[in-house]
Amino acid sequence: MRTPTKVNPALIVIADHDEEERCLLRAILKLKGFNVIEARDGREVVELAVGKRPDLLVMDLKLPRVSGVAAIRQIRKMVDLRNLPIVTLSSVRRRRRRPGRSTAHLDKPIEYGELDVLLDRFLPGRRLSLKRGAVVDRMRGASEGKAKLF
Repeated sequence: MRTPTKVNPALIVIADHDEEERCLLRAILKLKGFNVIEARDGREVVELAVGKRPDLLVMDLKLPRVSGVAAIRQIRKMVDLRNLPIVTLSSVRRRRRRPGRSTAHLDKPIEYGELDVLLDRFLPGRRLSLKRGAVVDRMRGASEGKAKLF
């Protein structure tokens, strides 16, 4: 009999200047079983990348203090972070699909099926499998005030 292996959930840093968008993305990623840390500006993204060594960055290009592109350039200069997958987000359609030497780009509003494809590509086997019923139970409990969703 095979012993089930424990999945070490990936750590994802998400950065967006819009709190509602961060909250929605955080909720979706947590439902998929990922650990999530949030950043509100480009400077914070760079600090978290250096300090936490995440498995993936998902970041808006329009960030205060330091732009998303400038943050990516700073991160790519660091030898240990050169191969860190970075997915950029933007509400402006991009001709260049990978701004600032990012690994991939998604236009806003995000097509979550496309995000799933990128998660599977960059973090294969790193998400927890939650049965549909477990997700529905967590959401139902949170909406009824019985349980905290996140």
